[in-house]
Amino acid sequence: MTTLLAICLVIVTISIVAMAVAAIRIMSRVRRTSDELTTLSQEGRLLIDRVNVLAAEAGEVVGTFRDVAPRARRVIEHIESIGERAVDLSDAVIQEVESPIRTAIAVARGVRFGTRQLVEHWIQRFTSRSGDNGGRYDEP
Repeated sequence: MTTLLAICLVIVTISIVAMAVAAIRIMSRVRRTSDELTTLSQEGRLLIDRVNVLAAEAGEVVGTFRDVAPRARRVIEHIESIGERAVDLSDAVIQEVESPIRTAIAVARGVRFGTRQLVEHWIQRFTSRSGDNGGRYDEP
């Protein structure tokens, strides 16, 4: 029986040693994991700080846009009104100038046509004289 008891004692001792070794390995892995989590949490804190800084800067940018937006709208409205006035002015100029120019062109064409007709009539009259002098006089 002592032999059986000794074998059991050896088996129990080996299992306790195996459990101790496994516990030590698990503890070292837990420590590494804990160290990695600590590093990760530090990096997370740095990232959160950076995000907070970016959020503050974004807030400043949004505030600046809020300040600038009404001014930009007013400038755009002024530019739009100037554009509309320029279009109205050019339309008025075209309306005022177009009709007299068309009239002047029509008069010039009429004068040119009338002059051409008059010159052609004179040329025909002076170049094609008849021998009887048009029948006005009783000349033989």
